[in-house]
Amino acid sequence: MKILYAVQGTGNGHVARARHLIPLLAKHAQVDVWISGTESQLNLPGGMQRSWSGISLKYNAHGGLSITRTLIKNRWLRFVRDVFRAPIHGYDLIVNDFEPVSAWAVWLRGGTLLELSHQAGVRHPLSPRPKHRNPLGEWILKNYAPSRQSIGFHVQAVAPGVHPPLIRSEIRTLTANPKPQLLVYLPAYSVDALVEALEDCPVPVTAFVPQLAAPIERGAFRAEAVTTEAFLTAFAESDSVLCSAGFELPTEALFHGKRLAVIPIKGQYEQECNAAALRKAGAWHAPSLSKLKLSKWLTSPPPQPVRWPDYSEDLVCEILSYAPQQLATSN
Repeated sequence: MKILYAVQGTGNGHVARARHLIPLLAKHAQVDVWISGTESQLNLPGGMQRSWSGISLKYNAHGGLSITRTLIKNRWLRFVRDVFRAPIHGYDLIVNDFEPVSAWAVWLRGGTLLELSHQAGVRHPLSPRPKHRNPLGEWILKNYAPSRQSIGFHVQAVAPGVHPPLIRSEIRTLTANPKPQLLVYLPAYSVDALVEALEDCPVPVTAFVPQLAAPIERGAFRAEAVTTEAFLTAFAESDSVLCSAGFELPTEALFHGKRLAVIPIKGQYEQECNAAALRKAGAWHAPSLSKLKLSKWLTSPPPQPVRWPDYSEDLVCEILSYAPQQLATSN
């Protein structure tokens, strides 16, 4: 069996899930890997790897989505060309984690694609929504990387086909030794904005900043580039996590019972949906870094760990069942 695993590279969460699942899938099939976007700092395992420019969301210095920069910085004609020249045929199954090139290629040119993403969980009608729904945001969730069949993940398994968080083995087996320390991952904020807001924090701060050339230290604040080893070390040592309202890092923090506060990226509807779900799980929420009551949050009681089970092997079997030859065998 030959599988293509296509992953969105505009955030480390998608890539972290791929790093966990690809070796498990590789026990059963040849796995090639595609990645689109330019923002992830994590490497991927797997066989043949191909990179696409894809579509990357761009942000301003104050934690908000910049529509202007997104329109200007992306190579839209190249994206269209890539959709029509991407070599999608020859695979028994294409597993797609919100990756637009392969998704649109299969949508327009045919093939067997299974969406395996958090976004599929967010889209479900029973999943939490913010107070004000955003029709454009709902449209983007559905059409950024379209699919006809999906397996989703969310904070709560709200319905069949929506699974609880898949905690990767690096986090599940991590020996935590938390102390009063704050881990920060707010990639939409500039390092200057982070320094201004956090250099007088009452506890030591380790902030991870994408593509930072050299570490920066100001008072209790330290910023460094994202690497797997440094991130896991800081995660193990910190009792509090402040991050954008993504999915993987917040649920990993909840898994280990860390104090969690999330700041949705302004203008990114998916993150508003995530924040609504994470609040129900015990996370603090603030609309911006300046609005977070930092000292009050850091002295609040930490939540109880949410020990989601490891269902990785069962998930791999479920994924493989979508391959046409597996469907034929089962029938």
